[in-house]
Amino acid sequence: MIHFSLRQIEYFVAAAECRTTLSAAKRLNVSQPSISHAIAELEDLWKERLFVRLPGKGIELSSAGLRRYHQARQLLESALHLGSASTDDVIGTLSLGCFATLGARHMPAMVERFTKRYPGVRIAIFEGDTEELVEKVERGTLDLALIYDMNLARKVNLHSIGMQVPYVLMPENHPLATKVNLSIQDLSGEPYILLDLPHSREYFLSLFRTANVVPDVVMELRSVEMVRSLVAHGHGVSILVTRPAGDLSYDGRRILCRPLETGVAPQQVVIAASKELNPTRAASAFLKLMGEQFSGNSILDT
Repeated sequence: MIHFSLRQIEYFVAAAECRTTLSAAKRLNVSQPSISHAIAELEDLWKERLFVRLPGKGIELSSAGLRRYHQARQLLESALHLGSASTDDVIGTLSLGCFATLGARHMPAMVERFTKRYPGVRIAIFEGDTEELVEKVERGTLDLALIYDMNLARKVNLHSIGMQVPYVLMPENHPLATKVNLSIQDLSGEPYILLDLPHSREYFLSLFRTANVVPDVVMELRSVEMVRSLVAHGHGVSILVTRPAGDLSYDGRRILCRPLETGVAPQQVVIAASKELNPTRAASAFLKLMGEQFSGNSILDT
């Protein structure tokens, strides 16, 4: 006899993916106590602790909970297909992660293309830095993640969708604005605003080290838009890789962008998938569709 319901399984999976019972309740449009009660019942049934409670940070799957989560995801996917008119339908939930600087520029168009082809799939998006995204893909709490290839030796397969090249940002009327292309040497002595995200920080500083230039770092920030706004207001110059469609800061100030000649290979943009876990039907469909859309070896629009 089966002693649990699909609803309990759905609540458990949502809590695992949202990492708080409140967020899971909002996602499923139910009360928070309903989520907590379902988790407690499953823990009592399985005699296992499914989550580790992190004060002030939410919940995280235990080792037993991670194993049960993978089983629960497969069960829900099978149930959805069983209830569908055709067993070939691509339905269910697809959890996508995206690196903060890449997501806003590329993810909306990718999701739009995918949902037009597969309207039966519900998309959940999680923003984060490279390290946490890769860790979630490895554990299986994210299906896929859009990141830069940082040559990390991790348990993920990387599917290339294209490349991006670094460029210099400067305020309007900056003395360097007369130059068509810039080198790292041109930035020597200029106040430099550093994007301080894991792996991104090391990448940008490596551009200076390769050119034997020490940057005059005046600010270190984790927000791309804050970097862009401070540059626009004349507080320094910066280097970024992903470029928004418009060269304006949040408050409407113009930003000048110039190509950077570094001699360094372009940044590869990839979709990370787990090496050890079988992708869901929705994840496989997403990878296939993005493979059709992007060549993998061309420069992405930036």
